[in-house]
Amino acid sequence: MSATQLIWRLDIPSPMVRRLCREFRELAPETVQRCVADVGRRGRHLGVDLTPRLVEVVAREHLTSMVKSEPPSARRADRSSGE
Repeated sequence: MSATQLIWRLDIPSPMVRRLCREFRELAPETVQRCVADVGRRGRHLGVDLTPRLVEVVAREHLTSMVKSEPPSARRADRSSGE
């Protein structure tokens, strides 16, 4: 069994998830954890041997796009509902 396979048998490296949760505070921790898990599953499905570092980089890119894709109308709705 390779080192990468062993890492994925242990599931998600929690230090990675904690780093990404700190970086993306606007997202729920469950969303961050699911994103990291999904990146790993997609890599395995495609037959790509992903290292934990590569999983983190791809997950960070995906999370960044999630944060930046929020429409401006949603931000206005949040502000107006608190008034």
